[in-house]
Amino acid sequence: MEKMFLEFLNRSITAGWLILAVMLVRVLFRRAPKWVTGCLWILVAVRLVMPFSVESVYSLIPRAETVPYEILYSKTPAIDTGVEVLDLLVNHSLESSVPNPGDSVNPLQIVAALSSFVWFAGMTVLLISAAVSYILLKRKVRTAVRLRENIRQSEHITAPFVLGIFRPTVYLPFSVEDADAEYIIAHEKTHI
Repeated sequence: MEKMFLEFLNRSITAGWLILAVMLVRVLFRRAPKWVTGCLWILVAVRLVMPFSVESVYSLIPRAETVPYEILYSKTPAIDTGVEVLDLLVNHSLESSVPNPGDSVNPLQIVAALSSFVWFAGMTVLLISAAVSYILLKRKVRTAVRLRENIRQSEHITAPFVLGIFRPTVYLPFSVEDADAEYIIAHEKTHI
């Protein structure tokens, strides 16, 4: 489980570099069309989902694997971010994790095991929470009346939203005025 945790950690670190780059580009090109900003954030989403990394000399991301799996078994643990100042700071703090020759386990192995357990427990809680929320919301709108196409109205909701992944449906409260409905529907369809 530690190996999977470290893979997700490395993926998150590279996505963090990409997020910093996107934020910098947004500041530099404030007058660019909004769709450009959306495309930049799509790059971040793809990076978070993509199960592999591409390294290049021209890459914005200094290293694809900042925290190697071998660090858990190394006599002198160190990371390589590609940014020397950051490496010095982190590696200096890792010096306290150097295993003693008589120890039965490397301190970083314990930290990685605990971190992966906390990460897995958090993921489990979030998935269960999302599933329960989805089921409760689905129950709440089961009496919704079809307005047209994939648009439904319900008396049990207070705000419009989209629900569903494979067959997304726009839900509107009955309190929405007819004059505003088309704008709200257009907004919700942009989410789809």
